[in-house]
Formats: sequence, structure tokens, C-alpha cells
Amino acid sequence: MAKFDSEWIPKSAMTIFAHPDDTEFSCSGTIAKWAGEGCEITYVLCTSGDVGTHDLKYSPESLTVLREQEQRNACALLGVQQVEFLRHEDSRLVADLTLRRELVYLIRKYQPQVVFCGDPNQVFWGNRINHPDHRAAALAAIDAIFPCASMELLWPEEGPAHEVHGVYVRDLTLVDTWIDITGTMDLKIKALAEHHSQLDGIRGLEAMIRQRSADTGKKHGLKYAEAFRVIKLKGD
Repeated sequence: MAKFDSEWIPKSAMTIFAHPDDTEFSCSGTIAKWAGEGCEITYVLCTSGDVGTHDLKYSPESLTVLREQEQRNACALLGVQQVEFLRHEDSRLVADLTLRRELVYLIRKYQPQVVFCGDPNQVFWGNRINHPDHRAAALAAIDAIFPCASMELLWPEEGPAHEVHGVYVRDLTLVDTWIDITGTMDLKIKALAEHHSQLDGIRGLEAMIRQRSADTGKKHGLKYAEAFRVIKLKGD
């Protein structure tokens, strides 16, 4: 049976987020830590962020190519084995049956014990509005995980049913699990820095990320941490 605590490392994990760089912000310290301990990691990006710029020198096509390469570069630093780009349209992502079925296929293909995703109910981040693609990707991920991927009679042509053991939700409020990323904090920063099209020129970004991770870990005696709400679907 799977055990869920701050020290447990699964054999396999998948991240499902909307855009390149979302995973780096959300859980890349944990990803690097787990990958270093032998966990097989798969990234799933629902879009390639093809309109994610105010710089008109790009087209959606050229930005797709650039951002996918930036994501691959970040994954190489983190030890991620597989990256899947679904290439839905940026800023127009919908948690419909098409997306859910694509995610069911990937969950059944890679059979992750754990899936990371966002919180579909998170409309606001402090005084900012959460991107609608973030919410759509999170909702589609959760619906694909349960019950769909585990139902033998549903879409059998997408592969044999697979039951995910747990979902690690990037949540701001209902947090119950803190992962020590002190040893991988530098890798998190380096992976984020690969997203040049999004983050170059942002002053104080590294300091902000370090401070956020330090604040997350402080109450638990950790120098740097990432925190999640863990939904246990199987195991102790």
C-alpha cells in the first residue's frame, strides 16, 4: 500500500498543468527531489502557452516552438523523463470531454502513483486573478483521475484502467503536506530561469521564489518547502 507523508517518494508521478512554467512555479523542487531518488516523472502541458506574451515579434506558432523548448530545457535540469504537450489553445482551455479523455489516456499510459495539479476552485491568488486555463487544467485533471482513469468500461481503447494513489493539489488554504526542498531549491530556480520568454527581465524573481519557499517551510522547521493538499485515493 502507498503511504503519504512528507518523506514518502512514489515510484512514478505525473504533473498536469496548463502552461510551460506552471509546474516549475508549483512543484519543481519536489519534482527534482523525487527524480533524484529514482521516481519516474512525466510532465503533461495542456497548452504550449502560444499567446502568452505582449511582445508582437512572436506569432502563436513561433511562441509555441520557443516555449516547448524552454520547457524541455527545464525538464532536463529537473530529471524529468517524459514531456507531453497536448497543444490546446492558450487562454481558451476548456475542461471538456476531449481534454478529459486525452488525460485518461496519458494516466493509463504512464500509470503514475501520484498526480500533481492545481486547484480548480482557486479564482483569486491574493489580489490577482488566477488564469482560467489554470482552473480548467486542474478540473480536467481531477475528473480524469477520478473516476475516469480507473473505470474499466470507460474508453477501454485508451488503455487498461489505472488507479492513481494520490493527488497533490497546489492549494493556498487547505494544506496538509510540506515537502522539504532545501536540497533542490537551486534546481527550482535554474529550471524557472529556462523560461526566458516569460521571466527574463522580472526584477527580484529569484528572491521572491526563495522567500515564498522559506515562508512555506518556516513553521515546520524547514529552510525551503513546497506545500500541498494531498487527496488520498488509495493506500494508507
